[in-house]
Amino acid sequence: MTALSNWGRWGADDEIGTANFVTPETIVQAARLVKKGQVLSLAIPLNPRTPTDPSRPPMQHFVRSARLRVADHGWGGDSEFADDWISMSPQTGTQWDGLCHAFREGRIYNGYDAGQAINPHVGARKCSIDRLATYFVTRGVLLDIAKHKGLGNLPGGFAITPRDLEEAAAAQGVEVRRGDALLIRTGWLAFWNRATAKERESFYDLAPGLGMSAAEWLHAREVACIGVDNVAVEVKPAEDGKSMLPLHPVLIRDLGLTLGELFWLEDLAKACAEDRSYEFLFVSQPLRISGGLGSPINPLAIR
Repeated sequence: MTALSNWGRWGADDEIGTANFVTPETIVQAARLVKKGQVLSLAIPLNPRTPTDPSRPPMQHFVRSARLRVADHGWGGDSEFADDWISMSPQTGTQWDGLCHAFREGRIYNGYDAGQAINPHVGARKCSIDRLATYFVTRGVLLDIAKHKGLGNLPGGFAITPRDLEEAAAAQGVEVRRGDALLIRTGWLAFWNRATAKERESFYDLAPGLGMSAAEWLHAREVACIGVDNVAVEVKPAEDGKSMLPLHPVLIRDLGLTLGELFWLEDLAKACAEDRSYEFLFVSQPLRISGGLGSPINPLAIR
């Protein structure tokens, strides 16, 4: 997969990868796609029941006080407040994976040494998620693979190929271009919502997603980022039946492609089908977590 590498493409100091494909002209053109003033959130609700990878503990939400009277603390006035805080992995729910999140052979994106770039005390010194704080505002494109296959959701273990992507794009009358935010609907999150407790046990280990052959297709299309409505973007289990998320280091480490997981695409898919238009203004910035390896997000499709 080294033939797909973007290392050095934007200089030896680059830390944002394919986000470089989003130019001021890209943003201006994307803004012209807003016709109705319709705003759709592509995030799932964030709470202790939010589906997330089992390697990460569920989010915890605490409320300090339902009613805090300032007078009770010796302060003047009659104001009242409530306060809360949360405990969670930044990669809980709908999220961006930072370019320091997946690597191999001791190197992260653009060749930075992983041992030096990722510090257990301060986080990522290179390619941290806050480098993308002003990205992504660009043209969004939805490819509804499940609908194209005539299914409510793709079956677990279904590997999406370049042919699947091309056929869906042709059927929808849309072209994937440089700088796009590419969103791919498998229907897997919708499956989660209606699944039984028994079916949910295999939600993370058996899921549809991108196959390895999609890497070359994404590289050729020069997309800026990708969001999928599953837990890992790629198919699970891996096509060879033994590898652990083999597409992650190819897309993140080699291409410098920001990955988005657990996107809610059902409402957007319905709206696009009704209008027969699968392009829109896409807006989704990570939190400015210093040294962060990922971030929760609330992606917006604006039509």
